[in-house]
Amino acid sequence: MPSAWGMASRATALRRRLIARVAMVTGVLLAGCGASGVAHRVSPSSTRSTAAIAGVLSESWKGYTQTFVQSDGRVIDPMRGGLTTSEGQSYALLRAVWMNDRATFDRVWRWTAANLQVRGDGLLAASWRAGAVQDRNSASDADTDTALALLFAARRFATPEYLADARQVLQGVWEHDVTSLNGMNMLTAGSWAAQQSPGPVLNPSYFAPYAYRIFAREEGAHPWLTLVDSTYVLLARCTGATLDGTPSAALPPNWCAIDRSSNAVVSFAQIPNANDYGYDAFRVMWRVAVDATWNGEARARAYLLASSFLREAWDRDHRLDPVYGHNGTVVSGYTDLTVYGGDIGNFLVAAPTIAAQVQAELLASFHPGPPASFGASQNYYEQNWAWFGLALSGGQLVNLDAGPP
Repeated sequence: MPSAWGMASRATALRRRLIARVAMVTGVLLAGCGASGVAHRVSPSSTRSTAAIAGVLSESWKGYTQTFVQSDGRVIDPMRGGLTTSEGQSYALLRAVWMNDRATFDRVWRWTAANLQVRGDGLLAASWRAGAVQDRNSASDADTDTALALLFAARRFATPEYLADARQVLQGVWEHDVTSLNGMNMLTAGSWAAQQSPGPVLNPSYFAPYAYRIFAREEGAHPWLTLVDSTYVLLARCTGATLDGTPSAALPPNWCAIDRSSNAVVSFAQIPNANDYGYDAFRVMWRVAVDATWNGEARARAYLLASSFLREAWDRDHRLDPVYGHNGTVVSGYTDLTVYGGDIGNFLVAAPTIAAQVQAELLASFHPGPPASFGASQNYYEQNWAWFGLALSGGQLVNLDAGPP
């Protein structure tokens, strides 16, 4: 079993350390931005709200670079002993290009290319610590996010070399992260996942249909648009599947597999908490909402509308738990704004009023610092997903792809 699996199943490890997160601080906004504007922040039509959110995103990014991005471009997770992951590097690349921070982007990519892109196939090794790669297996979400960030950077920073770098990563993604089963091309969980038993291993939160559309315009050697189609087929199947005899509450699992012999979606028991809607699966809502927002994808909207569990939970409890079982039972009952950053994607499409309330919670967790941060200041994962959720809900995530640079 690749060592990446224990790391990738973040629910168990994160549950232990996130229980101790600091209490949410309410009402902390940028100077001059009162609570009266919070309920309207989801609407990008409000100039005051948009400017306030842009300010929070900028200040929290500056704080993030001070706390988590070393001078050489390595992103560290202080709550895991300074571990560096391909996920962390890819998140920093995306945020840097969206923030138009070329200096940070350049140094993060230089470190990533030199220290993680060492497999010889364009893909990134999953983790690094104490001067050496700890896991050479790839994680397909990090590979995808890195390629997208490089394509964006090629345009925003007018750097054709980044386009070439992106195409190298994409070649590796297609050759090693993508597999075909019964005529369907699909993104597996990484280079290790295609040949597992009982079949290819999937992490639904890795699917990024908005990115595949951009890849299709930039790397014409492979049929990337087939991954858009398989995303929505597999999301529906994984979300609706009965896993280990447990019926679905229309929540996607952290992990699942496709049985080669029956073509059925099944549990992947080698990973703990695989069936739960937890610290992997919450990202599904954000990624699907990005496709709905950028591309008007009807299947994205239909998926989010059909997934009513989170909306019902919020209406009932006025909060969300971070981990639910596949059938909707509460597995971990506490508040963690990390998952709010992904879950807000469901509300943006299906329940704008709730989206405004969740956005207010994200804004209220902002500490102006220094260094500025959301919630638990040392929690790398929370810093990223609070930022991504606020950026999406505030209309600040721009599709930077505009054809060849």
